[in-house]
Amino acid sequence: METHTLEKNFDFFTARQENEILQIRFKENLLDHLIDFTRRDIVINFIESISKSDRIKVILLNSDFSKTGCEAYSRFIREKSRTMDRIGIHRLFNMTSQLILGIINLNRIVIHVCSGSVISLFLNVSLACDYRIASHDTIFHNPYLDLGMIPVGGSPFLLSKLARSANIWETLLLNRNIHADKALELGLVDRVVPPWNLDGTARETAFKFAACSLGTIAGLKRLVNFTQKDLKGYFEMEEKEIFRIIDSGNLEKEQ
Repeated sequence: METHTLEKNFDFFTARQENEILQIRFKENLLDHLIDFTRRDIVINFIESISKSDRIKVILLNSDFSKTGCEAYSRFIREKSRTMDRIGIHRLFNMTSQLILGIINLNRIVIHVCSGSVISLFLNVSLACDYRIASHDTIFHNPYLDLGMIPVGGSPFLLSKLARSANIWETLLLNRNIHADKALELGLVDRVVPPWNLDGTARETAFKFAACSLGTIAGLKRLVNFTQKDLKGYFEMEEKEIFRIIDSGNLEKEQ
């Protein structure tokens, strides 16, 4: 395996290593970067490079979603559905699926750490991780319900692996806003902690996972995620459903 440094400082994310823990922090609005092909490729290629290093066992993925509100996301989807051709929309959603698949296929433990406002698109980034820690002030939003759309990024598929059937429907259809404690009850997160203790808890948890051997971690990741092999096919069906809604003209207009 390669042992080149994984510490990076791009203008939209940083990566810092502490022993066998790699902490990745997105600095700005992740949605803006997902629609930039060059920056998207930087993230995807960096995730792939982690698998080639024998120095990393656990990744702490910190995402600041506070700049992507529901209204901004809804306007984004409406605008793109009107102004982009089918090839452009296909490429847009393909970026999301590649990021989700890249996290799932990573042969390291990935812990997602979140706080503040989280829309459904980025909840799926969290669901793709192996362990999720949220602060008490975290609120998960489902703006696609107001759009007459379906969630982008695989949440029905990912939730089917994590939650009971009743919780899946409650999450997808009945809750426009899900607070952290309710998210814990539904199985969307694994721990909820005070905001002041979020980073400390995440770091402590990461070092506990890192106490296991790299071979054990990689082997268990492959076994646990074996049932995720159908996710690529799911994304193809998800895209067909999205185009069906767009083509039907049933996308809710902005109020």
